[in-house]
Amino acid sequence: MLSLLILLHTFILPNVVQVCEYNTRALITGMIDKAVTEQLDKLADAADYGSLINVTYNDDGRVTSIQSKTAVINLIRTAILDDVNERLMRGDVISTQLSVGTLSGISAFYGSGGYVEMTVEPTGYADAVFISEFSDAGINQTLHRIIMRTTVSATAFIPLYSVQTEVSGDFLIAETVIVGDIPESYTHIISVGTDPVEDLFNYS
Repeated sequence: MLSLLILLHTFILPNVVQVCEYNTRALITGMIDKAVTEQLDKLADAADYGSLINVTYNDDGRVTSIQSKTAVINLIRTAILDDVNERLMRGDVISTQLSVGTLSGISAFYGSGGYVEMTVEPTGYADAVFISEFSDAGINQTLHRIIMRTTVSATAFIPLYSVQTEVSGDFLIAETVIVGDIPESYTHIISVGTDPVEDLFNYS
Protein backbone atom coordinates (compact mmCIF):
# COMPACT_ATOMS: atom_id res chain seq x y z
CA MET A 1 0.00 0.00 0.00
CA LEU A 2 2.81 2.38 0.91
CA SER A 3 4.61 1.63 -2.34
CA LEU A 4 1.41 2.38 -4.27
CA LEU A 5 1.07 5.76 -2.55
CA ILE A 6 4.69 6.57 -3.30
CA LEU A 7 4.11 5.63 -6.95
CA LEU A 8 1.03 7.86 -7.13
CA HIS A 9 2.78 10.88 -5.62
CA THR A 10 6.02 10.42 -7.56
CA PHE A 11 4.77 9.63 -11.05
CA ILE A 12 1.03 10.20 -11.25
CA LEU A 13 0.49 13.39 -9.22
CA PRO A 14 2.74 15.66 -11.33
CA ASN A 15 0.81 14.65 -14.45
CA VAL A 16 -2.55 15.10 -12.68
CA VAL A 17 -1.50 18.64 -11.75
CA GLN A 18 -0.37 19.37 -15.32
CA VAL A 19 -3.56 17.99 -16.90
CA CYS A 20 -5.78 19.91 -14.46
CA GLU A 21 -3.89 23.16 -15.02
CA TYR A 22 -4.09 22.77 -18.81
CA ASN A 23 -7.81 22.05 -18.80
CA THR A 24 -8.52 24.85 -16.32
CA ARG A 25 -6.73 27.32 -18.58
CA ALA A 26 -8.63 26.04 -21.61
CA LEU A 27 -12.00 26.36 -19.87
CA ILE A 28 -11.45 29.83 -18.46
CA THR A 29 -9.70 31.19 -21.56
CA GLY A 30 -12.60 30.03 -23.71
CA MET A 31 -15.09 31.66 -21.35
CA ILE A 32 -13.17 34.97 -21.30
CA ASP A 33 -12.86 34.94 -25.09
CA LYS A 34 -16.63 34.52 -25.39
CA ALA A 35 -17.23 37.39 -22.95
CA VAL A 36 -14.79 39.65 -24.83
CA THR A 37 -16.43 38.88 -28.19
CA GLU A 38 -19.95 39.49 -26.90
CA GLN A 39 -19.08 42.74 -25.14
CA LEU A 40 -17.17 44.14 -28.13
CA ASP A 41 -20.20 43.39 -30.30
CA LYS A 42 -22.45 45.23 -27.83
CA LEU A 43 -20.14 48.22 -27.54
CA ALA A 44 -19.74 48.39 -31.34
CA ASP A 45 -18.32 51.81 -32.32
CA ALA A 46 -17.04 52.50 -28.78
CA ALA A 47 -14.56 49.63 -29.18
CA ASP A 48 -13.36 50.82 -32.59
CA TYR A 49 -9.65 51.71 -32.84
CA GLY A 50 -10.43 55.36 -33.60
CA SER A 51 -12.50 55.58 -30.42
CA LEU A 52 -9.66 54.21 -28.30
CA ILE A 53 -6.59 55.92 -29.75
CA ASN A 54 -5.87 59.39 -31.11
CA VAL A 55 -2.93 59.54 -33.57
CA THR A 56 -1.49 62.99 -34.36
CA TYR A 57 0.73 63.73 -37.39
CA ASN A 58 2.86 66.76 -38.26
CA ASP A 59 3.00 68.43 -41.69
CA ASP A 60 5.67 65.95 -42.86
CA GLY A 61 3.45 62.97 -42.13
CA ARG A 62 5.42 61.90 -39.09
CA VAL A 63 3.57 60.65 -36.07
CA THR A 64 3.97 63.20 -33.29
CA SER A 65 1.82 61.53 -30.65
CA ILE A 66 -0.32 58.48 -29.95
CA GLN A 67 -2.73 59.08 -27.10
CA SER A 68 -4.86 56.49 -25.35
CA LYS A 69 -8.43 57.56 -24.54
CA THR A 70 -8.41 56.23 -21.00
CA ALA A 71 -12.09 56.93 -20.27
CA VAL A 72 -13.26 54.79 -23.21
CA ILE A 73 -10.72 52.06 -22.44
CA ASN A 74 -11.90 52.00 -18.85
CA LEU A 75 -15.51 51.63 -20.05
CA ILE A 76 -14.59 48.60 -22.17
CA ARG A 77 -12.46 47.08 -19.42
CA THR A 78 -15.26 47.44 -16.89
CA ALA A 79 -17.89 45.96 -19.23
CA ILE A 80 -15.75 42.94 -20.07
CA LEU A 81 -14.65 42.28 -16.49
CA ASP A 82 -18.22 42.58 -15.21
CA ASP A 83 -19.29 39.99 -17.78
CA VAL A 84 -16.36 37.67 -16.99
CA ASN A 85 -16.89 37.86 -13.23
CA GLU A 86 -20.63 37.30 -13.59
CA ARG A 87 -19.95 34.15 -15.61
CA LEU A 88 -17.43 32.96 -13.04
CA MET A 89 -19.77 33.55 -10.12
CA ARG A 90 -22.82 31.93 -11.71
CA GLY A 91 -20.86 28.83 -12.70
CA ASP A 92 -20.73 28.99 -16.50
CA VAL A 93 -17.31 27.38 -16.21
CA ILE A 94 -17.94 24.51 -13.87
CA SER A 95 -16.78 21.11 -15.04
CA THR A 96 -15.23 18.86 -17.68
CA GLN A 97 -14.52 15.16 -18.01
CA LEU A 98 -10.93 13.86 -17.85
CA SER A 99 -10.05 10.28 -18.77
CA VAL A 100 -8.20 8.17 -16.21
CA GLY A 101 -5.72 7.18 -18.91
CA THR A 102 -4.83 10.82 -19.57
CA LEU A 103 -4.42 11.52 -15.86
CA SER A 104 -2.05 8.55 -15.54
CA GLY A 105 0.56 10.26 -17.67
CA ILE A 106 1.18 7.09 -19.69
CA SER A 107 0.96 8.06 -23.37
CA ALA A 108 -0.36 4.65 -24.45
CA PHE A 109 -3.41 5.17 -22.19
CA TYR A 110 -4.29 8.75 -23.23
CA GLY A 111 -8.03 9.13 -23.74
CA SER A 112 -8.81 5.66 -22.45
CA GLY A 113 -10.39 4.23 -19.31
CA GLY A 114 -13.18 5.72 -17.29
CA TYR A 115 -13.74 9.42 -16.76
CA VAL A 116 -13.27 11.66 -13.76
CA GLU A 117 -15.17 14.93 -13.39
CA MET A 118 -13.04 18.02 -12.84
CA THR A 119 -14.81 21.08 -11.44
CA VAL A 120 -13.36 24.57 -11.59
CA GLU A 121 -13.99 27.14 -8.88
CA PRO A 122 -12.77 30.74 -9.22
CA THR A 123 -10.83 32.16 -6.29
CA GLY A 124 -11.34 35.91 -6.33
CA TYR A 125 -12.22 38.08 -9.29
CA ALA A 126 -10.76 38.49 -12.75
CA ASP A 127 -8.52 41.49 -13.36
CA ALA A 128 -7.18 43.03 -16.55
CA VAL A 129 -4.68 45.53 -17.90
CA PHE A 130 -4.66 47.01 -21.41
CA ILE A 131 -1.43 46.88 -23.40
CA SER A 132 -0.61 49.06 -26.41
CA GLU A 133 1.73 47.09 -28.68
CA PHE A 134 3.58 48.17 -31.83
CA SER A 135 5.19 45.92 -34.46
CA ASP A 136 6.60 46.38 -37.97
CA ALA A 137 4.04 45.96 -40.75
CA GLY A 138 6.16 46.86 -43.78
CA ILE A 139 7.93 49.89 -45.20
CA ASN A 140 6.95 52.99 -43.24
CA GLN A 141 4.02 51.10 -41.69
CA THR A 142 3.42 49.93 -38.14
CA LEU A 143 0.80 47.57 -36.79
CA HIS A 144 -0.67 48.94 -33.56
CA ARG A 145 -2.69 46.60 -31.36
CA ILE A 146 -4.69 47.20 -28.22
CA ILE A 147 -4.58 44.02 -26.15
CA MET A 148 -6.37 43.19 -22.93
CA ARG A 149 -4.39 40.90 -20.64
CA THR A 150 -6.75 39.18 -18.20
CA THR A 151 -5.81 37.19 -15.12
CA VAL A 152 -8.03 34.81 -13.17
CA SER A 153 -7.13 32.58 -10.23
CA ALA A 154 -8.97 29.27 -10.07
CA THR A 155 -8.90 25.94 -8.29
CA ALA A 156 -9.59 22.66 -10.09
CA PHE A 157 -11.05 19.78 -8.11
CA ILE A 158 -10.98 16.08 -8.91
CA PRO A 159 -11.43 13.22 -6.42
CA LEU A 160 -8.55 13.24 -3.88
CA TYR A 161 -6.81 16.24 -5.46
CA SER A 162 -7.16 19.98 -5.91
CA VAL A 163 -4.95 22.17 -8.08
CA GLN A 164 -4.75 25.95 -7.82
CA THR A 165 -3.58 27.86 -10.87
CA GLU A 166 -3.50 31.37 -12.32
CA VAL A 167 -4.86 31.76 -15.81
CA SER A 168 -3.54 34.66 -17.88
CA GLY A 169 -4.51 35.38 -21.47
CA ASP A 170 -4.19 38.13 -24.06
CA PHE A 171 -7.27 39.18 -26.05
CA LEU A 172 -7.19 41.50 -29.05
CA ILE A 173 -9.46 44.52 -28.60
CA ALA A 174 -8.57 46.62 -31.66
CA GLU A 175 -5.81 47.06 -34.23
CA THR A 176 -4.83 49.24 -37.16
CA VAL A 177 -1.89 49.91 -39.48
CA ILE A 178 -0.33 53.33 -38.90
CA VAL A 179 1.46 54.94 -41.86
CA GLY A 180 4.42 57.13 -40.91
CA ASP A 181 7.65 57.01 -38.94
CA ILE A 182 7.37 55.91 -35.33
CA PRO A 183 9.88 54.15 -33.05
CA GLU A 184 10.97 50.73 -34.41
CA SER A 185 9.67 48.90 -31.34
CA TYR A 186 7.66 50.20 -28.46
CA THR A 187 5.32 48.72 -25.87
CA HIS A 188 3.17 50.87 -23.66
CA ILE A 189 1.12 49.73 -20.69
CA ILE A 190 -2.26 51.46 -20.57
CA SER A 191 -2.76 51.41 -16.82
CA VAL A 192 -6.40 51.53 -15.74
CA GLY A 193 -6.94 51.48 -12.00
CA THR A 194 -3.59 49.82 -11.31
CA ASP A 195 0.00 50.82 -10.59
CA PRO A 196 1.66 51.54 -13.98
CA VAL A 197 5.13 50.73 -12.63
CA GLU A 198 3.90 47.34 -11.39
CA ASP A 199 2.16 46.72 -14.72
CA LEU A 200 5.37 47.54 -16.60
CA PHE A 201 7.47 45.09 -14.59
CA ASN A 202 4.77 42.41 -14.88
CA TYR A 203 4.68 42.73 -18.67
CA SER A 204 6.63 40.09 -20.59
